[in-house]
Amino acid sequence: MINTKVETLEGRMLGQYENGLGQRWQDAHGMRFFRDGEVSFPWLSDGMWFLTQMKRWGMVKTAPDYAGLARQINRIDIYRQAASAVGGISVPAGEMRSSTLFDGKVWDGSNPAAYADSFSIQRSSVGSA
Repeated sequence: MINTKVETLEGRMLGQYENGLGQRWQDAHGMRFFRDGEVSFPWLSDGMWFLTQMKRWGMVKTAPDYAGLARQINRIDIYRQAASAVGGISVPAGEMRSSTLFDGKVWDGSNPAAYADSFSIQRSSVGSA
């Protein structure tokens, strides 16, 4: 159960967005919860992206083995086994996907260390706790 009104969520589920400043738009890609397994798939590239942010914000001091660590966390092998056992769930052919993020940067997982270091604002540039 979600403690909110249907009207609060309905538009977003249909791809109708508002930024709170009066701008409204229709996005062809409304909220998706499963989409034949694509949404819930544990993308290796997504796991790697989270690790780049941990590096960026000083949660890890040195660049980790992005792909190796993400593979240990995002258990694609288990997901594939479960999808096969249930049947009727398609699984993406690859483990990586590309995304253009809200800041315009493209994340594709090809060079996570360079991506993590590419931000002008880093934990080291804003001081340390």
